[in-house]
Amino acid sequence: MSIITEFMDVYTKKHDFYREAARVCAQVCETNMEQMGIRAIVTSRAKKPDRLQEKLEKRELEKNYASSQDIVEDIADLSGVRIALYFPGDLYKVRQLIDSAFHVKECRVFPDALHEQNEPEIEYQKRFSGYWATHFRVYMKENDLPEEAKKYSRTLIEIQVASALMHAWAEVEHDLLYKPYSGDLSYEEYQILDELNGLVLAGEIALQRLQKAMKIRVSEVGKEFNNHYELAMFLYNKLGSLTTSTHGEIGLGRVDLLYQCIKSSGFNKPEKLKGFIAYIDPNIKNRSVVDQLIDKISELEPELYDKYKVAKQSEELKYQLEALQINRDNGNRQGEANTLANIGYIYSSKENYEEAIHYFTKALKINHEIGGIQGEANQLLNLGSTYRLKGDLDQALEYCNKAIQLHRQINYKQGQANTLGMMGSIYLSKGNLDTAWAYYVEALGIYKETDYKIGVIIQLNNLGILHEKKMDKEQALEYFNQALEICLSCEYKQGEGDALQHIGSLYLEMGNSEKAIDYYEKALSIQEGAGNHRSQIGILMCLGKAYITEEKVSEALHYYREAYALSNDIEFKLGAVEALDQINSLQKYAR
Repeated sequence: MSIITEFMDVYTKKHDFYREAARVCAQVCETNMEQMGIRAIVTSRAKKPDRLQEKLEKRELEKNYASSQDIVEDIADLSGVRIALYFPGDLYKVRQLIDSAFHVKECRVFPDALHEQNEPEIEYQKRFSGYWATHFRVYMKENDLPEEAKKYSRTLIEIQVASALMHAWAEVEHDLLYKPYSGDLSYEEYQILDELNGLVLAGEIALQRLQKAMKIRVSEVGKEFNNHYELAMFLYNKLGSLTTSTHGEIGLGRVDLLYQCIKSSGFNKPEKLKGFIAYIDPNIKNRSVVDQLIDKISELEPELYDKYKVAKQSEELKYQLEALQINRDNGNRQGEANTLANIGYIYSSKENYEEAIHYFTKALKINHEIGGIQGEANQLLNLGSTYRLKGDLDQALEYCNKAIQLHRQINYKQGQANTLGMMGSIYLSKGNLDTAWAYYVEALGIYKETDYKIGVIIQLNNLGILHEKKMDKEQALEYFNQALEICLSCEYKQGEGDALQHIGSLYLEMGNSEKAIDYYEKALSIQEGAGNHRSQIGILMCLGKAYITEEKVSEALHYYREAYALSNDIEFKLGAVEALDQINSLQKYAR
């Protein structure tokens, strides 16, 4: 059996998997663009098996594939998403979105020399430049996906971004020029395609002019914003002159929620918002422009801030509650259980552990009734984790012991390792370091056996924390550096940020605050890029502590205030209380 035949047999069976991965990715893009006020049409697809086979057979002559992995690395768009922008000038906003929402492996800008080299050899010499677009090859972030979609996080997806006009022309050109099912094109047909390309490029210039005219209109005094797209356009236009960054680096935030809050108030006009914009710092990475605006508006109308928080909270649950009802209507009990668990995660992240336990228990009950042993074990582990966060360590252990039994019953290795790692953390919280060490080592062994690198990294970091508690700093540093090395090899940003933070804390304990700050700042930059808010708060608190050690009170206050603001933003009560305590203490000291 040839390499291509072998690959196609597997791909045909997994076609639905690739199509669903693309759909989930498209949904992430569409949701984020809608919230940011970017107009676009988003579509997704998996490559059709017959088209893919033809492409592979042509490329085989040049590539000489030695394995299926060679094909996977060569064909990056098995799962593909297209973003067709109404206005090509919004590309910089989409680039910002993609950089923050995904792990970007590669970015290609067209036209490029390589693209021109691969074009068919024809006598006709084009007058216009052809295809203008930006292609991103990305992985979805596992932590941002619901439980049932995490399996797609290791699938490489190509996101093609261009204007709606360019996408339409490219589709016609590609099917006629590269897939000439009706025969080779004539000289005149090439001319017409080139002429259409010229019209498209002229059309993009017209769209840029239209966007500029709209920016002027939405800034006119006395006119209310009609929708959040106009509000977003106004904010980008005004903030561009204030920032030292490029437009693409402005973190605008949830413009849709801001519009919902102000549309019935006196703030829904350009002249009303201009006064607040002067107080906005668009270069702050961990606090969006919308959040800063709401902070300022709330000083005049506190009820608007409450309205914004309620809208933000309800939005997070809205999707899951809709999915829950759909699953119930369709009689999909497994889907119902998975959605209940997702709602449990949302409540757990908000420190509402009673509600989280309520939903995890409901999910557990359904899995038990339908005989879903793995799902039942997962919910037992979720309950164990939640009781640990709640501080009830004995109850947490009881649920974890039940979970490990079920995972062993079905021989689900990763579930076993996840549970063993959690049990290690429970014993660490109890102060039983030797027992915690044994569980961490057993979990580490399983992760290595199954080649699950993220699990290996987590357990190495856990072992480093344990040895730090045992005052064995040299051994702790060795574990953290091992974790860091693996993170760099597999580009696992969350683990890299965690390891850097732990190393920074070790240096702080050893009295080297300068080196600690260096590691903390690297860790903060990574977690900001990955959008891990809880981790950012922890690092900001560490930086505050480090600057106190250096007796730099103003710098320490700066980081504690950032931690407090971010904690309030994500409703992390414990973080807010801790940061506020430090702020109050330092302000008294400063007096």
